[in-house]
Amino acid sequence: MNQLEVNEKEKHGGSNEKSHMEEEFTNPLCSVCNNRRPKVGFQIDFTYAELFAATKGFSPSNFLSEGGFGSVYKGLLNGMKIAVKQHKNAGFQGEKEFKSEVNLLSKARHENVVVLLGSCSEGTNRLLVYEYVCNGSLDQHLSEHSRSPLSWEDRINIAIGAAKGLLYLHKNKMIHRDVRPNNILITHDHRPLIGDFGLARSQNENSIHSTEVVGTLGYLAPEYAEHGKVSSKTDVYSFGVVLLQLITGMRTTDKRLGGRSLVGWARPLLKERNYPDLIDERIIKAHDVHQLFWMVRIAEKCLSREPQRRLNMIQVVDALTDIVEGRTCDSILTDYSPARSDSNYSASDSDESEDEMKESTKFEDESPTQSSESIDSNSISQMMHMNLRQPPSPPIQSISLSSSGSYNSHDESTSDGEAIEISKSNEGCSILRC
Repeated sequence: MNQLEVNEKEKHGGSNEKSHMEEEFTNPLCSVCNNRRPKVGFQIDFTYAELFAATKGFSPSNFLSEGGFGSVYKGLLNGMKIAVKQHKNAGFQGEKEFKSEVNLLSKARHENVVVLLGSCSEGTNRLLVYEYVCNGSLDQHLSEHSRSPLSWEDRINIAIGAAKGLLYLHKNKMIHRDVRPNNILITHDHRPLIGDFGLARSQNENSIHSTEVVGTLGYLAPEYAEHGKVSSKTDVYSFGVVLLQLITGMRTTDKRLGGRSLVGWARPLLKERNYPDLIDERIIKAHDVHQLFWMVRIAEKCLSREPQRRLNMIQVVDALTDIVEGRTCDSILTDYSPARSDSNYSASDSDESEDEMKESTKFEDESPTQSSESIDSNSISQMMHMNLRQPPSPPIQSISLSSSGSYNSHDESTSDGEAIEISKSNEGCSILRC
């Protein structure tokens, strides 16, 4: 029994009863490095001295990442690997407010969600203690510089796992607000865990207004970036961008995009059903055409400009599960047709240029009239011969360290856009961000 479990046993009188918060994880041990997921039922208060010692004085050798909300360090506490996040601007947050946020965050217990083990609030110090995830973040594995590019099987399994983690948060009225590859952590078994969830919670999660927009350029839903409106559908939009990255292998600021956003670059290809030019060249000869075709369609439905036309995460999980099991998603994508393509807009997304807006409008005017079934057949046939239409090879770039929102991600330079925090008018909704 590690010290975390000993502390909890003593704290609660040695009771063997499990907290309703505790989750028995199906695969608690990484088969490659034997890193074990924690089995803790209650949130723990750590002392600053404990965490200082665990991280060797927050040594640079233990540094994992620097995000918009603080630095993260690897630590070892009584034999258990941990990740300790130091809050930037900690002195501006009162202890009572911090404890309230931690109480909410610590309730998350799911196979695909990073576990918050506890916190420390001493003086002006505000620290969060998470489980350590052993194999970095998704952005590292999608990088063009990755020595072992993700296989198609790994990509779709990561998509399903991440979707399940996000669905769990939504079912518990938690909105992530910064879904991106940096915040999807991976084990050596390629199991994904949603991390760094600074959460929003409201009695009416369908439409609330944030006091601030917190997220990353390239992933922000239009209604969130433009008007501060946040809901579970803003996370769905961001997840759609992640699906595009799993399909294309591109960053949202990739040089191959020619200065466009990834979504702006992809929309004309989606509108034309030019799916072959979307595919990451590293999997162009080693993927399941059926699965990839339907995953493209799911991504497009997540990226609708209008929130009400996006899928919800229940539908996303069901659709991804269907395609892995060899079924189509017709029952979920019932309104999907060329005439109602989610790439058809009279206005551009918040991060698209004026040229892209004109381009999108032109495509809308030229919508084909053939049936959706015929389009599907033609598109799949086209993808079967995609080796004739490979996208251009990326230029070789050097790797440098930059900011990250997740705790163990060493990003490439400007890998996923710039993390931003923009003040909005306060309309009375409580938004939490840890």
